[in-house]
Amino acid sequence: MGRILDAGRRLQRSQLSVQALARLCSVALFLLASWADTERLALVALQGTLLALPYTLMESLVGRPLSAGLVPAGWSLDAWARRVAAAAMLPVGVIGFLSASIALPDTGVADRLFMVAPVVLQLPLEALFWSTARTRAPRRANLIPQLVAVGTVLTGVAFVATGVRVDVAAVPAQLVVLGWVLLRVAAPTGPGRVRPGVWASVRVGSVYCVAAAVDLAYSVALPSVAGAVAGQTAVVVLRALDLAFGPFHVALSASTRGDIVAGRASRWRTGSRALTVVALLVVSAVVLGSTRVRELLAADLATVGTTVVALYCGYKAFLAAATWLATRHMIWAPPRRFLVSAIGSRTIAFAGLAVSALLAGQVGGLVLQLLISEAVVVCWFVTRIRLTRAPDAAEPPAAAGRDDTAEPVARPVPL
Repeated sequence: MGRILDAGRRLQRSQLSVQALARLCSVALFLLASWADTERLALVALQGTLLALPYTLMESLVGRPLSAGLVPAGWSLDAWARRVAAAAMLPVGVIGFLSASIALPDTGVADRLFMVAPVVLQLPLEALFWSTARTRAPRRANLIPQLVAVGTVLTGVAFVATGVRVDVAAVPAQLVVLGWVLLRVAAPTGPGRVRPGVWASVRVGSVYCVAAAVDLAYSVALPSVAGAVAGQTAVVVLRALDLAFGPFHVALSASTRGDIVAGRASRWRTGSRALTVVALLVVSAVVLGSTRVRELLAADLATVGTTVVALYCGYKAFLAAATWLATRHMIWAPPRRFLVSAIGSRTIAFAGLAVSALLAGQVGGLVLQLLISEAVVVCWFVTRIRLTRAPDAAEPPAAAGRDDTAEPVARPVPL
């Protein structure tokens, strides 16, 4: 029993449990809506897509500056995180509302506002996760998304049983956890507890936010180009394969998030990174070796052949390597240099899509292009890391008002 409890505590402290619970919560809400609230199924599906905004924005504006050591030492991290979240609430709310208005024009104003509410409320929770991970134990920080995910599923079941709309199932858990976190935050008084202004708060992570926006643009462009190149079959095949690699993505996200939480103390050899490799190999073996599995995922996937699936598995392997290298580069490189590297990597990816649009006429050509482009991206980040001179780890964080984006003279970034 003691070993089981120890294993449970270690799992709770890991980012793997955070990512797995978030993914399970999203799937559970979608299934509940499809079973008992079909009228709002499209709203729940769109809400799941829009939740990428708070996760991406707060990681860029709060998590990555903390990991790279760019936050001035005198700032109150909790106050800073709250102000960043507050500054993002209105833009995210407007984007979510407009997205619902375009994608689901038949929905009413109230329906759109209800759907957007959990997306907006997730912003302060994500921001406080990152500040709590730095100011307190990671175990305490992990409780924020974990409690929200579990509470959302339980509330969703209760709402289905009582006939309440499922798209607001996250709101009670979000409000309870947010209140719990805010009540435990000490007042920012005394030395080293400066409340930064809103503009200063957002400016620290603005470079990483731009890089994340470029990544999101590519994610949106990929299925669009796939459909233009090879028709609906390509879209279905890519989506089916992406669903099959769900466990791999959970482990990859956990390893990346763990690196960002650890900052410059992160190591190459970690349990979550090893689990990512295992998940990649297991999923690849299953989808390559079982025609039945491919048929269950999508009929179109069963007809494309094992060569295309093998190429896609290779693409995912290069994707994992590129993601780890990009995170390592972000932690150690000055912000402007990382921005150039990030835009360069997406330029390579967009160039690959352009080649596909001109030359590829079927799914196999598209997937081959994805593999080659991602391999080039890996080489790109390896080169950029080799040429980067990073700030020394012992150097104190930048002071407020200082140009922390200048290229410092220091030792090379370790691979």
